[in-house]
Amino acid sequence: MWPYLDKAICTTAENIAKPIIAEQIPNYKIDAVEFEALTLGSLPPTFQGMKVYMTEEKELIMEPSIKWAANPNVIIAVKAFGLKATVQVVDLQVFLIPRITLKPLVPSFPCFANIYVSLMEKPHVDFGLKLVGADLMSLPGLYRFVQETIKDQVANMYLWPKTLEVQIIDPTK
Repeated sequence: MWPYLDKAICTTAENIAKPIIAEQIPNYKIDAVEFEALTLGSLPPTFQGMKVYMTEEKELIMEPSIKWAANPNVIIAVKAFGLKATVQVVDLQVFLIPRITLKPLVPSFPCFANIYVSLMEKPHVDFGLKLVGADLMSLPGLYRFVQETIKDQVANMYLWPKTLEVQIIDPTK
């Protein structure tokens, strides 16, 4: 199932990222930012355990512990001042505990109308970056700065009680 989830996740991530990138481009002297390649690789995440919460509401709440050491192919092209540079993500490791809430539960397949995702703690994210083939993370101080910035930004967007909401079906139908 992983190859199909990989494509679905990458499509969703790209659809979420494009408007954010388009909004941020005017703040910098950048002409364009594009995904040249976007795949999470052949290694799926592993689930180390899961908590499930019972409530009196029409919902299912799950908190899986996810660990993932991946071989992604993520290449982003940045165009500025008539030049093009590519940034590649390599050797990705992610450890996180998301809260996934399926609600409301409904009597038609897939039996829930929305998915709400939050993080219960800051994720551990580790990866390498290559700029035009050179290892950026070997620059002194950059590795720690990038890792902490990503953790903080992801936490600012999705740390509980903030959520990412994905509508699956119209609950009124």
